[in-house]
Amino acid sequence: MATAHSHTHTRLSISGLGWGFSAALVVLFVLCMLAALFVPLRLAHGWVNLLSDAPIDSSRVWVEGLIWSIALGWLTALVFGTIYNWIVARRALHEIS
Repeated sequence: MATAHSHTHTRLSISGLGWGFSAALVVLFVLCMLAALFVPLRLAHGWVNLLSDAPIDSSRVWVEGLIWSIALGWLTALVFGTIYNWIVARRALHEIS
């Protein structure tokens, strides 16, 4: 006996994604900054250099890195959430018809 499975997908909250991605990127930036300051790892310098070109021991690197982490978190949420919600809406239309 075959049964049809209906999958309902809920839309993602763009604001929830924005805060979540931003928080994750801020935590990663802080961890990489601490590693760059206390452990001479080149990998940490690479991540920090993506977000700021300021010297590693300046306060400007912290400000720029945190601002860019938040901005990139929101940009990622906007792109990812919009595409996901668009796909879910299209799939729901195809399931109805």
